[in-house]
Amino acid sequence: MSLGIRGKLFVISLGLMAVVGLVGGLYLESELRGLQEKQLENELLRRARTAREAVRGLSMNTASLDPLADRLGQAAESRVTFIDRDGKVVADSALTAEELEREENHRTRPEVIAAMGGNTSIVRRYSTTLGRDLLYAAVPWHEVHGVVRVSTPLDSVKDLLARQRVLLLLAAGLGLLLAGLVSAVAAHLAARVIGTVAAGANAVAQGSQARIPVLSEDELGQLATSLNRLADERSQNISALVKERDRLNIILHGVSEGLLALDADKRVELINHAAKRFLGLNTAPEGRKLVESVRIPALIELAAMPRDNAHSVEFAVDDPPRYLMATTTPLRATGGTVIVLHDMTSIRNMESMRRDLVANVSHELRTPVSIIRANAETLLDGALEDPEQARNFVQAMLRHSERLSSLLSDLLDLAKIEGGAYPLCLESVGLRTAVQRAVDTMQRSAKGRGLAINVDIDPKLAAYADSQALDQVLVNLLDNAIKYSFEGGNIDVTATLLEGQLRIEVSDDGPGIPERHRARIFERFYRVDTGRSRALGGTGLGLSIVKHLVVLMHGALGVEPVQPHGSTFWVTLPPASAPAAQVVSTLSH
Repeated sequence: MSLGIRGKLFVISLGLMAVVGLVGGLYLESELRGLQEKQLENELLRRARTAREAVRGLSMNTASLDPLADRLGQAAESRVTFIDRDGKVVADSALTAEELEREENHRTRPEVIAAMGGNTSIVRRYSTTLGRDLLYAAVPWHEVHGVVRVSTPLDSVKDLLARQRVLLLLAAGLGLLLAGLVSAVAAHLAARVIGTVAAGANAVAQGSQARIPVLSEDELGQLATSLNRLADERSQNISALVKERDRLNIILHGVSEGLLALDADKRVELINHAAKRFLGLNTAPEGRKLVESVRIPALIELAAMPRDNAHSVEFAVDDPPRYLMATTTPLRATGGTVIVLHDMTSIRNMESMRRDLVANVSHELRTPVSIIRANAETLLDGALEDPEQARNFVQAMLRHSERLSSLLSDLLDLAKIEGGAYPLCLESVGLRTAVQRAVDTMQRSAKGRGLAINVDIDPKLAAYADSQALDQVLVNLLDNAIKYSFEGGNIDVTATLLEGQLRIEVSDDGPGIPERHRARIFERFYRVDTGRSRALGGTGLGLSIVKHLVVLMHGALGVEPVQPHGSTFWVTLPPASAPAAQVVSTLSH
């Protein structure tokens, strides 16, 4: 089981105190032992000198000295020994007369040798006579003709030290107990402060705005203050990073170009919404390799190119095709790559439309111009002399010049509409009146083909539209219906209010439009039957003009089949309940 900070502080402080107490006790015991022994040595020297003074003037024989040695030893509570200059023990308070005779010579004893040399001596050694450790003090006697030696066992010192050791252990134990209590209290207080700081730091690390309470002015208080300062700085840095991230996300996901960031291993690190849309990705590919996320060989090969220089490639995706240009920029610091995807679809479509427009206009102009030139050359070659033939050639030239004029007029109208130079005055326009004007305009053409135009429109219906633009829309729709209806057929014009929009329908009973052509019927110069259209004098721009004008008037249009045959072209426009009339430039739309 792991200890908490409180337990660790308590154990460490208790261990330190125990070690200090043990070392201090051993040192104190050593000092006390030395002090006791020093005092005992001094005491023994005083006793030895006292014994020497007591026997001063006495002869050095056993009969006179031994009784005195016994009394001195008893009085001094020590062993008193008199040794002559030859090392023979002549008196000893611990030996009897018989034992003195058998006592070995002491001339080689260290304390005796030193005393014989005129010096006092203190020696600690083991006594073979008594069988224990003794402390000996020896002084010269009779002008170094003998030695007075006093000895005492060291057991008294050991006993005193043992009692002192017990007292020291009791005092150390009591002190350790008190120190343990103090340490426990101190550890508890320190642990509480540290716990408060740790809890506050953990809360701050988890994103809390609370700050650590500063409970003191010591190091822990300074630590809490520092952590609070770090938390404030971190909050400021996080706020700055969040703002930068949000700004980057706004820029990244707001740009129309697709952005794709790859690391050195070709893993997707970052991708914006435009890139996902371009590449048809429904899930986030971050963290996966590019080859696992997309199946576009051109893009994968581009990413695999050397990173020393920028590269670009154009490719098509989806159906209908979307044209994309991908450009790489190497990240030299990380070894990654940034790929920028540009949507080139509109540019490529415009280029295609320009090519088609040039080709179609050239084709449409070539035929009437060629016919006019041929007729003019024929007239110049002599046809003028034949009035009947000359009249036919001139009429042909007139028809084709009218066709050229109509084509150029439609091209100019379409150019003005697309260029924003066609002003609209939106106002309330009576729908039946507008349709009747268009019918009156096209009535002659309809009668020429034996067609009947039927109008079924409530006189109360009114559209919020431009009167001139609406007339042009209706005339073009009726013209288209007249050209493609069978002779002797019917053309029906109706209008209804449906889901808040006026729906105008022009229906014919002609051959109809195959489904594959309906999506492109409103494109410029697009014809379902090219030969029939040119034979009827169409320019191929009428329905395209209708589409642009209807869109400018906030409407919609389309075409539907009629059973058993024929087509219905419909247009929806806002009703007259729309806002008051106002002039709106097409550029604003």
